[in-house]
Amino acid sequence: MTADLFETVPDVRPSREAMAEGAVLLRGFARPFESDLIAALREIVAQAPFRHMFTPGGHQMSVAMTNCGSAGWVTDHSGYRYDGIDPESRQPWPAMPPVFRELAEQAPRRRAASTALRRMPA
Repeated sequence: MTADLFETVPDVRPSREAMAEGAVLLRGFARPFESDLIAALREIVAQAPFRHMFTPGGHQMSVAMTNCGSAGWVTDHSGYRYDGIDPESRQPWPAMPPVFRELAEQAPRRRAASTALRRMPA
C-alpha cells in the first residue's frame, strides 16, 4: 500500500452535502470501513473477476465490472438484465459481503441524524 500524500491535509469541504432532493453526499463516511471494504472486494474479484461486458449490439463496454449478491447486472448478445448466475463462470455471483450491507444500512441513519441536527432550534 502506498502512502496517502494528502492524508494530513484537512478537508475544508462540509462532511455532508446535499446533492439533490433526498440525496446527500456523506464525505468520508466509508473511511472507517475502508480496509474491510477492500478485503471484501478482493474476495469478490477472486471469484468473479472484473470484465468488459459486451452490449447486445456487440460493442465492448469501456467500464470493467463485477457483481456480488443474489443478482448481478449483465449485458451480452441477448440483452441487459439482472441475473443470479455469472455468465462467464456459470456459477452464482459471490455472496454480498456483510461489510457492504453494514455500510448501506448505516448511511441512511447518518443522513437522518444530520438532517435532525439541522432542524434543531438554536
